[in-house]
Amino acid sequence: MIKWILIIVLIAVIMLIAYSVSEQYKDKYDFYNNLKMFLNQFKINISFRQEKINNFLNSITPKRQFKCFIEEYKKYLSSGELNLDNVKVLEDEDKAILNDIVKNIGKYDAKNEVQQLDTFLLTVDSKLSKALQDKNKLCPMIIKLALLFAIGLSILLI
Repeated sequence: MIKWILIIVLIAVIMLIAYSVSEQYKDKYDFYNNLKMFLNQFKINISFRQEKINNFLNSITPKRQFKCFIEEYKKYLSSGELNLDNVKVLEDEDKAILNDIVKNIGKYDAKNEVQQLDTFLLTVDSKLSKALQDKNKLCPMIIKLALLFAIGLSILLI
C-alpha cells in the first residue's frame, strides 16, 4: 500500500517539475506578446513626455515576467539605469535588444521614433514567432516525456 502511494507521489512530483519547466516557454511567449502590445501602444501614443510615459506604465497591469520588465523600466525612467537580470525568460541577446529599445525611446522626433519602433517591432515579431513555436512544440513534448519517464520509473519500482 505504501509502495503505491510513493509511486503516485513520484509521478505527481515528476509531472509538477515538467509543468514548471514547460511554463518557462509559456512565460517567454507571454512576455514577447506583451512587449509587442506595449511597443504598439507606444507607437500609437507617440508623445514621449516623461509624465505621459509614467501614466502609461501605471495604467498597465502586467503579469509575471513582463511585470519585472515594467518595474525595471520605471526605475530606468527615474534613475537612468536599466537592469534586466530579473527578467528570467530573456537570453543575453534579448536583454541587449531590450536595452536598445528602452534607451532609444524618446530620443528621436516622432517620424524617426515610429521608424525605430517599427524596426524593434520586427525584431519582437521574430522573437514572438520563435517563442510560439517553442511553446507549441516543446511544452507538450516535455510533459509527454515526463509522463513516460514517470510511468517507466514506476514500472521499475513495482
